[in-house]
Amino acid sequence: MKKKNILGCVSLLLCSPLSMAMQPLDDQSLSQTTGQDGINLGINISKIQVDQVSVIDTDGLTPTQYKNKAALVLAGSTNTPIDVTFLGANNTNSTFKMVMDVDGGGGHPFANIALSFGSNITGIKVSPFAIYLAGANSTSISGTSKSIFTAGGTLNGDVTKLLTIGSASNNFAINFNNTNKPSFNIQLGNVPQSHLIVLSGAIQSICGTDDGGGCPIALLSGNTGATFNLQLKATDATNGFLLNGFYAGVEPDGLVFGNNGASSKFDAALNGMTLGALNSSSTDVFNGLKNGSMGNMGAVGASITDLKVKVSGL
Repeated sequence: MKKKNILGCVSLLLCSPLSMAMQPLDDQSLSQTTGQDGINLGINISKIQVDQVSVIDTDGLTPTQYKNKAALVLAGSTNTPIDVTFLGANNTNSTFKMVMDVDGGGGHPFANIALSFGSNITGIKVSPFAIYLAGANSTSISGTSKSIFTAGGTLNGDVTKLLTIGSASNNFAINFNNTNKPSFNIQLGNVPQSHLIVLSGAIQSICGTDDGGGCPIALLSGNTGATFNLQLKATDATNGFLLNGFYAGVEPDGLVFGNNGASSKFDAALNGMTLGALNSSSTDVFNGLKNGSMGNMGAVGASITDLKVKVSGL
């Protein structure tokens, strides 16, 4: 009998008006609500692995012969996944730290997510990857994923490689400033910070520590192209290249990213640049000139002022 009485009390409690307490708050109610200081999360991860990512155009261009769907595909430079490795990751410390808060904003509520790297993380390394142009037979559709590689690991006949970054010996890498690591403040809703993502912290270099003088990059167009080793370093070796003022977000007519004001300075180098026919020898001639190295190019103490890049759909 006691068990039946207890069950009866629980049933009455669940059916009572108290069960209506879990209701969504409207903007006015949320603006008057206060609570504890957010939610803190620690995420421990050493590597992210991606097979292929596609940006698909389903209808092509206006001329009849170009009406088929096609895609830009990000994948490994060979038939291998892309590995994004967090340098310094271990089983003890968090790779990412996340602090999430919701605020009423005086009647304009928003969510704030502060994302930062753990003190042990020194940078990010990405295994060799490439951008491909895939034809209709190699383009994924809703519910069906298609690979740009054959079962044997070679490219499909309707796939062309456009850009390759990194090699087995020199991976694309971003090295952080040890005392001021990069962080991201993300806001959803009314966004009082004016942008979806605002960056801070500093990086020390991009491809700046490889013995080969940077990350090898190959830009391909048919049988010709450009190859060079990219290297970017902060001019101020102590404070690094500051990310403060850089942002990314969404505007009514597209995605935007850029910076406000003048950035700190950096040194840029394009080492071992070669233009011309791919795999050509020094005896090959193009328009009266032999193909060969154009040497090294670069800039010292460069900066960016009020950059704004917008990506809009058609």
